[in-house]
Amino acid sequence: MRRRTCLKLTVGWLATTSAARMATAQEGGRTLAVARDRRFPGLDAEHEGKWGGAFFFLQLADTQFGMFAENADFVRETELVTRAVQHINRLKPKFVIVCGDLVNQGPGGKVHPDQVREFKRLMGQVDPSIPLVCVCGNHDVGNRPTPALMRGYEKEFGETYFGFWAGGVRCLVLNSSLYYDPTGAPDEHERQDRWFHEELAAARQSGAPHILVFQHHPWFLTQPDEPDQYFNIPQVRRAPALQAMREAGVRAVLAGHYHRNAYGKDGLIEMITTSAVGKPLGKDPSGFRIVKVYRERIQHQYYGLEAVPQAVNLDEK
Repeated sequence: MRRRTCLKLTVGWLATTSAARMATAQEGGRTLAVARDRRFPGLDAEHEGKWGGAFFFLQLADTQFGMFAENADFVRETELVTRAVQHINRLKPKFVIVCGDLVNQGPGGKVHPDQVREFKRLMGQVDPSIPLVCVCGNHDVGNRPTPALMRGYEKEFGETYFGFWAGGVRCLVLNSSLYYDPTGAPDEHERQDRWFHEELAAARQSGAPHILVFQHHPWFLTQPDEPDQYFNIPQVRRAPALQAMREAGVRAVLAGHYHRNAYGKDGLIEMITTSAVGKPLGKDPSGFRIVKVYRERIQHQYYGLEAVPQAVNLDEK
């Protein structure tokens, strides 16, 4: 395993001594862990690789600081994410995952550092006992990602694709922008796709009760053969990926990007698209999804921030 130096960020990076040599970023309250070497600190096979009973996690998407005011400020996003963090700390899920578009302006933008700083300040207030996993979106690495854009993201939030374990469930995180348009970084797309197929095969062999995939773009919104559009991944790359996931026994894919809720199935795979914590683009209010994981099934429901329950009941009856 090669040695890594500490990365210098606007908010400061610290090196860890974990087996996977992860990096961490400090902002506000907690130290935010990020993936290195395709792994996430603490959520590894040694600590989380065995089934330990039913649990739940929270899926957020599109915090997108700056979208409401078109990058003039992020006042509204701050209000909404503050409320989301309060819910997270009360509910105490197994983990929290934010499925992309963490901020509105990409790396290199004038106000991008301020938006990143605010994201980290607020998410740094999540209880340190709750792992916080970040996924890159098109506003984070571009609609046509390039090596430079992805390196900018990695300096702030860690690797753009990786795997982790939670309660015996295998979870794979993808940089879906590379599937949406790989022309700016074809070599990186090929590496990710090869890694994804290898990880799917390994996950199937592991005997994990579920395989879950997290990304920003949905593969599709309602139908696996629906026409290509801005809010899904083109069929030329969608079809072979879906086939590989069907063969591996993937249980669900969870995504964002649409700023509305959507749902579809491809065989046994659920394609779950979750609306925004930040600015909605439809009738679904700002909120997040609670996902309950049982050995034989998963259950999930989206809640607006005004309607989040006081507690999550895992009773199977």
